[in-house]
Amino acid sequence: MTKMPLQLSAREVDMFIGFLDDGFCTCEMITDSEGQPVDYRFLQMNPQFEEMTGLYGAKGRTALEMVPNLETFWIETYGRIALNGESRRFQQGSLAMGRYFDVYAAPIEPHGRFAIQFRDITETKRIEAEREAALSEAQQLLAELNHRVMNSLGTISSIISMESRARAEGEGREALRRIGARVQAVASLYRRLNASGSIDTVCSRDYLDKIVEGLSESIGSDSVLLEPRIAPMKLSTRIAVPLGLIVNELVTNSLKYAFAPGGTGKVIVALEELQDGKLQLTVADDGCGLGADRRSDSGIGQQLVHAFATQLGTTPVIESGPGGTTVTLRFDD
Repeated sequence: MTKMPLQLSAREVDMFIGFLDDGFCTCEMITDSEGQPVDYRFLQMNPQFEEMTGLYGAKGRTALEMVPNLETFWIETYGRIALNGESRRFQQGSLAMGRYFDVYAAPIEPHGRFAIQFRDITETKRIEAEREAALSEAQQLLAELNHRVMNSLGTISSIISMESRARAEGEGREALRRIGARVQAVASLYRRLNASGSIDTVCSRDYLDKIVEGLSESIGSDSVLLEPRIAPMKLSTRIAVPLGLIVNELVTNSLKYAFAPGGTGKVIVALEELQDGKLQLTVADDGCGLGADRRSDSGIGQQLVHAFATQLGTTPVIESGPGGTTVTLRFDD
């Protein structure tokens, strides 16, 4: 919309009105004995005025004559423009007229008169409202889907746990336990989504802290301390799912291989945003470090870490020595 100058002469108004595609009219404010605006009279208008307002034969008549139940907003707003010399651009609907307008209004000579340039945006607003309603419905459906997935994962996890407890100690039981932990890592995401009311983002600290807490409880011992250092930020589910699974695998790997049976130690899980905008995940333990026969890349856990890292568009960097092992991943949010 081309804005009018703040002040227009009558001749300039005549020139301006001739080439407008928008609705246009000039009006004079009507005041009471105390100088307060109570109505306004239409003086001149272009053909688009009638088409966009539905008001025919308005010239010389007042707004309240044309629309008896017109909202006071219009009279008060145009009163400030005509009497105080203000100009204003705004969007406003009128229930009385059944339309929504994009308006630019400015004072003109002589004092008490003003010009209105406007568009009928009723259809645009209707489409926006329908789009918002459709989006709201889609969000509700996705929230319901997230809730059902959360419940389904909980059921699967319970079944795996029952199978694990029914087996004797050994590779089979350990494999089931690790599978259960992976399912729990994904289930944790959906629990956080359900608790927050969000459908596509999750708080990093709430989410990853819960995964670390679950792994800590699985140890059944206070000998190894799990210390989360998670910076709070919003993570998209696209990032959160592989990130949570990576944390689960790396921490589980440290708990299984880094410390001697009954030994003490610490595993730190840190997530931070770097100065270049990338995110950095670090999982570090102070255990015995990688040996030639320990935690090799041929293990399923390491293969999963590399696979999930690929989803994040990165590759894990592993540093290991007698003082422990540190795995770092840098990736875009």
